Amino acid sequence: MLSNLLMGLSALANIESVLLMLVGTLAGIVVGGIPGLNGSMAIALLIPITYTMEPVTAISMLCGIYNGAMYGGSISAILFGIPGTPAACATVIDGHPMAKKGQAMRALELSASGSCFGGMLSAALLIVAAPTLAKFALKFGPAEYFWVSMFGLSIIVSLSNDSMVKGLIAGFFGLFLAVIGQDPNTAVSRFVLKAIPKIGSLKVSTQLLSGLELVPVLVGLFALPEVFYMLEHAGEAKKKKTEANIDFNENVHLFDQFPKRWVNYVRSAIIGTVVGIIPAAGGNIASFISYDMAKRASKDPGSFGKGNPDAVLASETANNGVTGGSFVPLLSLGVPGSTSTAVIMGAFMIQGITLGPSIFNTNADVVYALMLALILTNIPMVIMGFYGSKIFSKSLNIPQNVLAPIILAFSVVGSYAIRYNMFDVIVLFVFGLFGYLMNKVKFPMAPLVLGLILGPILESNLLRALAMSRGKITGLVNSPISLAIFIMVLVCLITGARNTIQSRSTFTVGSNIVNAVKGQDKEQ
Repeated sequence: MLSNLLMGLSALANIESVLLMLVGTLAGIVVGGIPGLNGSMAIALLIPITYTMEPVTAISMLCGIYNGAMYGGSISAILFGIPGTPAACATVIDGHPMAKKGQAMRALELSASGSCFGGMLSAALLIVAAPTLAKFALKFGPAEYFWVSMFGLSIIVSLSNDSMVKGLIAGFFGLFLAVIGQDPNTAVSRFVLKAIPKIGSLKVSTQLLSGLELVPVLVGLFALPEVFYMLEHAGEAKKKKTEANIDFNENVHLFDQFPKRWVNYVRSAIIGTVVGIIPAAGGNIASFISYDMAKRASKDPGSFGKGNPDAVLASETANNGVTGGSFVPLLSLGVPGSTSTAVIMGAFMIQGITLGPSIFNTNADVVYALMLALILTNIPMVIMGFYGSKIFSKSLNIPQNVLAPIILAFSVVGSYAIRYNMFDVIVLFVFGLFGYLMNKVKFPMAPLVLGLILGPILESNLLRALAMSRGKITGLVNSPISLAIFIMVLVCLITGARNTIQSRSTFTVGSNIVNAVKGQDKEQ
């Protein structure tokens, strides 16, 4: 292994590779920070350029974009409450409240340090255990994927402390949105709004056959409600400073929280790596699972959703932990572990490199250079992210009547650029209005997003598992792994429901005591 690492390092040690890694990382941060755009899109746009490059140079640049974009999504999530990428959805829950409380610098530091630690640890595990971890990934069949999805959905219970009923309604509505389009088993169209023939020149039923595009829905739910809020309170914004008063003299240093929160760093990085190994799971699932685990381990779970630093650290460490893990099935099996690695797979094909177990022998220099690039690009990422945080934070001082149109423009461009389809822009505005109404009636957004993301994975794998077992329900727990995940789902549901009941009981008892004291004061 040492000789292979030295071979990869020598292949990487040239000015062109180092420079393009830096440029790729910076480009990834910028792209990830713009709502609607993501690393996959940036990688796809740059793949044609890599045709004339050396394989190591091309792959190292794409690794920089991948790492940078995964972190960059947290910037807009923390500062504006708008996830730059789907993987940053969990970061919004506590990152934006921290910014509103004047702790944006701390939130950005935790995001940068957590992303760096998660990315480095996952890349190190990739170097040490790629072949072994690939064998583990091979054991995942439809039943296992189904229970992984169910495990993700069970987090809804923990995310719905304020109102279990509202959380479940939002989660089920997310699942409903996920089934719009063609049935994966029978190809029958479902909920494609045939009663609405056309919007302009666009036939609605045809547009919905492939389902709702995820990015316009997410950007609509998170970005446009913020735009509407800014416009609604534009007059108030002129009379007072922005909600998030950034203290630029705040004593914040990189990794200064590591001694205090090292367990969260390590646990979240491992969760991200393991989830990344599972093909198609992705950073969004990893961040929510890690968020839930951090909440369960916290001594103050009631502060989650209100600006808890551990929540930001957990979600950001986990989603960057996915980066190294997602390369395990790609390199070892030729199966991409995420959307970004699926696009990077195209770069390998352009270079004439065949992915699979034999790559460790035929192209060892490229493989180990890639692994080292995943580690090395985290260094400029954390430096640019943290020391650039003051620049990012200053964007909060932009007048809201100026900021709102800018966010709206990026949202429209990002939604349209996915498929170059105006229907996605219509979806953006529909869900923007819907998200605004959800905020008004205080429905939680996270359960809906979980249902929307996990719904297709859950449905397709449930149908496959039942088909393989000829309709027998026992086919869903036909292996030790599926049985273990099933037990984890039950534990999550029971403990989450118990914690919710206990927190409500505590709140009720506290309210009764306060009312009793007030009554005594009045009598006196």
